Amino acid sequence: MLTRIQKQVFIGGVYILIAVVIVGGTLYSKNRPTCTDGKKDGQEEGVDCGTVACGKACASPVQQVVVQDIKLVKTPAGDYDLAALVYNPNVDYGTDSVSYNLVISDSTGKEIANQPDTFYILPGQTKYIVKTSLAGIPDGASAEIKITSVDWQKVATPQDITFIITREAVTSDFKQTTYQAVITNNSNFDFDTIDVSIVVTDSSGAVIATNMTNFQTFLSQTDRSIKVIWPFVLPAGSRIHAEVNTNVFNNSNFLKTNGTQEKFQQYY
Repeated sequence: MLTRIQKQVFIGGVYILIAVVIVGGTLYSKNRPTCTDGKKDGQEEGVDCGTVACGKACASPVQQVVVQDIKLVKTPAGDYDLAALVYNPNVDYGTDSVSYNLVISDSTGKEIANQPDTFYILPGQTKYIVKTSLAGIPDGASAEIKITSVDWQKVATPQDITFIITREAVTSDFKQTTYQAVITNNSNFDFDTIDVSIVVTDSSGAVIATNMTNFQTFLSQTDRSIKVIWPFVLPAGSRIHAEVNTNVFNNSNFLKTNGTQEKFQQYY
């Protein structure tokens, strides 16, 4: 027979065991990852992800496009050129549509123009957005790019799409400057449209003018010549920087080859 004290100790132990089971079950349920419920729980580092909890790393959050610099410069022709340097910090995401507003303000900060537009950008790319011959802008005006939305697209296997610029030549006469170059499509793809942005800087590196051109039907491993003209003479010591880009997120930009159309979707 158990003594009264032994009975009390036994009953107390039972209660303690029940409490331990309840608390332990609660903690286990709280910390147990499900990895499939669309929630961040347990030891998950994100929603249904985490190396320890789910055996897979969480994807890095998509970062916003950064406008690193923007210059609005008056040209000798009396109008304005614009060069905006933009950067995509994401190595796995690009887009064919960054929607933005180009806002022009006068010297007092009053908004005098607001123009919507879009541009495309590759993963990890830094590129120039250029505008030329902007008229009706007063002296002392400034420009700002306000990004309104981005249609991000993930790229699983980035492709090596390279354009090479060679045989650059600059000539001037008494009223204009001409820039010519040869561009090589060093990729394995045929493209419908190629965009060329040109930024001119002076000897100190300050932007003094821009230009742009585009051309169609650029076959793989072929050359195309470009020619742009400024209706004024660029200062001595000017440096011309040309960028060649194409929208790889637009399937119609990949021409048909051997009866089938290349699709960038297969790579992301």
